[in-house]
Amino acid sequence: MRGIGFLLVVTAHIPAVPWFSYLQGWTAVWVFFAISGYLVTMLLIREERKTGAIAYGAFLTKRFFRIVPAYAAAILIYWIALYSLPPLADEYRLFMARLPYYLTLMPEYAHTDVFTIFVHSWIIGMEAKFYVFFPAIVFLLIKNDSWRFGVTAATTALLTAQGSFTANAYCAILSGVMLAQLLEWPRSFAAIAMLTRVPAAVPMGFVVALFVMLRYVEVLPAVAAVTAYLVAHVTLRDSLMRRLLTYGPLVYLGRRSYGAYLLHVLAIHLGYMAFGSTTVMSGLLTACFTLAVTIPAAELLYRTVERPAMEMARRLTER
Repeated sequence: MRGIGFLLVVTAHIPAVPWFSYLQGWTAVWVFFAISGYLVTMLLIREERKTGAIAYGAFLTKRFFRIVPAYAAAILIYWIALYSLPPLADEYRLFMARLPYYLTLMPEYAHTDVFTIFVHSWIIGMEAKFYVFFPAIVFLLIKNDSWRFGVTAATTALLTAQGSFTANAYCAILSGVMLAQLLEWPRSFAAIAMLTRVPAAVPMGFVVALFVMLRYVEVLPAVAAVTAYLVAHVTLRDSLMRRLLTYGPLVYLGRRSYGAYLLHVLAIHLGYMAFGSTTVMSGLLTACFTLAVTIPAAELLYRTVERPAMEMARRLTER
């Protein structure tokens, strides 16, 4: 799913191609969030059941080394590119003005008045805060599973009522959290299994209906709900959708999607410099250029930064 999500995100950032808007590529970020919430919660629940408690320090160490080194490398890459390329001089000034936010893992607060070339980094700040606060509150302070789910559901309801984009983004993460919590209870597992015991055409129909609705009105809780259902369907059903999503190239792209996501906006701007940004053809050429540049760059980032960092985290937490 992350591989498809990355491809959709690229389309969202190339407005010169009108057809791309029908794909609602920005919703792919909700997919990233739901998957993250689901996987983190599932692993923490199973660790607690196996050992009696979660290793909070080890968890933070692993998550730090998973997201921060590549994020720091991306900041450096963007700085070098913006400093070196005169056509991006305006972006360089905006980038430097917001650099303190980037360096303190607060990028979601850096773009309240204008979008910049590093605006997509806002999700890193959201994820970082989820990693720090969610396990501490839900697993260290609360010991009863029912209370954990209740607190998560109540928090989701309050954030939905608050209604801001940031609040709804956290709801997307929490939708994945609640899915993982429910799947650990036999009765709710059976209920979700029944709801997902449908052909792949059903969740795809939900996606199409969601995209049509988003053409007219932006209902962010609906995006979170459909995303959670997709994650549940792919997790529980050996359907055509799962077989498509486990296609080799998509699996590979999903494993490199973090670095690709970090670097793709810079590649888009380089494509604009080469092909222009005002026509459909220039947009299509930019999209192809972005994929041709970003995927190898993400592979290099994975080999030189991400994988060594994860290995370092493994060694530190095994001591």
